[in-house]
Amino acid sequence: MRRLLLLLALFICSSVAGFGQFFHTESHYTEPLGEPREHPIDISRMTLKVEFDAPKGIVKGVVTHLFTPLRRGVDSIVFDAIKISIKSATLNGTSLRFRSTDSTVIVYPSQALSWGSTDSIIFNYEATPRKGLYFIGWNTEVKNTKEMGATHRQIWTQGQAIDNRAWIPMYDDANDKFITETIITFDKDYQVLSNGTKVSEKNNSNGTKTWHYTMTHPHAGYLLMLGIGKYSIEHRKSKSGVPVHLWYYTDYPERMEPTYRYSTEAIDFLEEQTGVTYPWESYSQIPVQEFTFGAMENTTATVFGDFSQVDVRGFLDRNYIGTNVHELTHQWFGDFITARSLKGTWLQESFATYYPTIFSRKYYGEDAYQWSRRGSQNAALSASEKDRLPIVHTQAGGSRFYPKGAAVIDMMNYVYGEEEFKRVIQYYLKKHSYANVETNDLYLAFQDVLGVTPNWFFDEWLYRGGEPHYEVKWDDLRGKSGRETRISVAQIQPRDELSGLFKMPVEFEVHYADGTSEKKREWIEKEQETVVIPNSNSKEVAYVLFDPASRIIKKMTFKKPFEELKSQVLGAPNMIDRYDALVGLKNDSSDVNAKHKLLAQVFDREKYSSMRTEIVTQLAEEKSETAKSVLHKAFKDKEIEVRKAVLNNLKGVPADFQNDVEFLLKDSSYALISSAMDKLSDAYPQNVPQYLAQTKNEIGMYNVVRIKWLETLAAHDKSSMAIPGKSPSQEQLGTDAKAATEKLVEYAGPEYEFWTRRNAFTALKRLNHCTDIVIAHLIDGALNPNERLATPAKETLTYFYQQLESKAKIVKYYRAGQWTQMQKDMLEKIIK
Repeated sequence: MRRLLLLLALFICSSVAGFGQFFHTESHYTEPLGEPREHPIDISRMTLKVEFDAPKGIVKGVVTHLFTPLRRGVDSIVFDAIKISIKSATLNGTSLRFRSTDSTVIVYPSQALSWGSTDSIIFNYEATPRKGLYFIGWNTEVKNTKEMGATHRQIWTQGQAIDNRAWIPMYDDANDKFITETIITFDKDYQVLSNGTKVSEKNNSNGTKTWHYTMTHPHAGYLLMLGIGKYSIEHRKSKSGVPVHLWYYTDYPERMEPTYRYSTEAIDFLEEQTGVTYPWESYSQIPVQEFTFGAMENTTATVFGDFSQVDVRGFLDRNYIGTNVHELTHQWFGDFITARSLKGTWLQESFATYYPTIFSRKYYGEDAYQWSRRGSQNAALSASEKDRLPIVHTQAGGSRFYPKGAAVIDMMNYVYGEEEFKRVIQYYLKKHSYANVETNDLYLAFQDVLGVTPNWFFDEWLYRGGEPHYEVKWDDLRGKSGRETRISVAQIQPRDELSGLFKMPVEFEVHYADGTSEKKREWIEKEQETVVIPNSNSKEVAYVLFDPASRIIKKMTFKKPFEELKSQVLGAPNMIDRYDALVGLKNDSSDVNAKHKLLAQVFDREKYSSMRTEIVTQLAEEKSETAKSVLHKAFKDKEIEVRKAVLNNLKGVPADFQNDVEFLLKDSSYALISSAMDKLSDAYPQNVPQYLAQTKNEIGMYNVVRIKWLETLAAHDKSSMAIPGKSPSQEQLGTDAKAATEKLVEYAGPEYEFWTRRNAFTALKRLNHCTDIVIAHLIDGALNPNERLATPAKETLTYFYQQLESKAKIVKYYRAGQWTQMQKDMLEKIIK
């Protein structure tokens, strides 16, 4: 029996590694930089017709696969199909013998298929998927959806990496591309989104509608999507004319603008950066409840978790811009060109992480760009503390596929030039349009476009692991030949089969006390190197920089005295170099008063918030009047991150800062209000009635403030501070402690989306409130396929299970229930 790669048509994207015996896939030719090549007229297709029994979680479908065999004889074909019930199968209109397993359906043509023919296989099937396609809210009472966090009724898909096979019998691997067509019949009161262009939308006589979508270019099967729910849609266009459709909950129009800020501008930006126009017919975005990830870049239609759909205040705590640009980048890197195997994951995720970093420079400035890049570098270094696997490795992990790869791409710009890099990327994308790629394709693009052989770069940064660790020292030398700054560099990282010495061009800068500087760029590739920068005018050296602006991923040991750090933090042109000096000052105890005064000076002059945040972190536990002055300013800082830093780094709420923290109860940030309430109620329980009255009308995104408010009211009522006549009255607050607890229990239930439920779990745990209803909600959450709900539900259930009284209740509830074997297996990990 031979497993046929269902490339599903005459168009095949590129030579399929490991499956070449089945298919010849590409006409090899080279074209100049220009528009993406078009695929041949005869296109393979997968046409899907589906209906749903949403309350039962059933998919009823008919899928048609159109394909051409590439072998002389094919006597069996294996389709991916996880526990799908096949009702019938036909080949070119004739009944087809098949056999199903738990993970596949195998078909046996009566006569072997041969190359050159075009064949069609149709499956009529039913599925009750556990993953790949999700039914949300259909067996739950749906409250007024205008209430914050109330559940919606939705159906949505998540195909990556290989989950579409759970609801469609198909060839489900990224190394195949084909045109998809989706025809969906559902309740006419809902809206339906799928990939590509909506061809038609027609009413049926039974109260349903049928929506028909089709793609015009091939894409990988894992990128097929559906999104069904009740929405409004705003329509925009990019400068180049790309139609953009932005879906949002009708009950929350105020979330439209903050959520989708810069959406069309991001298309313009990526077209300019890549030199390739948006490669699809349109672009849509749709928020869904209970989404298992942050977002997913389905071709022409990104699905994202509705927790990113925020109002103007929620935008301050969590915004969608970075995720938005990340998923949009995938329309080029991941959808337009697609990695052939898991080893090429970085070709998608690293680029989709790199471009948002560059986007931050365009819209938020150079400091934001440097800060974002440093975050990527730090993530790479942290990953290497566990292991030193290379980026091009199936087990490289998220920290390498995403941030490290992004930082490596940034270094490609540094080494080869930004404009040169753009030309390479434009060529690479257009040469492999609508095709599969491997790392070597990018390597060859550097050769073809720039005439360089980047073998050393790809070897040390992609095919091997680890990062350099530079130990840097400098001396100010005077001799007969004059004065010079001599900088010694040693590479002290581990060297073995995983990583060795690194070869990189490194910039060196010597800054003098009069404000002038000298710079030099040298290749550093040996274990020990010395770089000499002449000081012909015999100036006093203020500080020395190794790799200014921090372009290279690296660890660095470069010890500097207080005066050098002071000069650097006050004078370095790049924010990130000033930040490094600031961090260097943390462990300097030579003159605490001088350091505090310096930090206060820097706090007043620095514009980028992360600099001020670092200063606040260093001064939070200091008792000097200078430190206190800075902290008082931090509470009033215009940037939310600085205000968060000072609140979170203070131990408790010292009396000197009580008024500052109380002022945060009026903050624009929901997160700050919640944190301030938490700290104040612990520090000053006698003032809880005042705090509750002041914040009784605050809700917060997904009830973050309201849940903290209810918890505080319930906890205060139980505490010794609830003195008769001193506790807040029901008339004052609109509720009482008993009702507050009952509302928390309600928030923990399936009538609300998962962020509200998570917050409620935490509150109930802190209150140590465990009833049969709470247990029911926790078990419901623990069995949810969304791990971001299931994990905190399991943790809270485990917490209560460790208490004798609660344990007895949990065991009783479990024994009285009716559970599937899968549910038993999950729950008995906790309930033993």
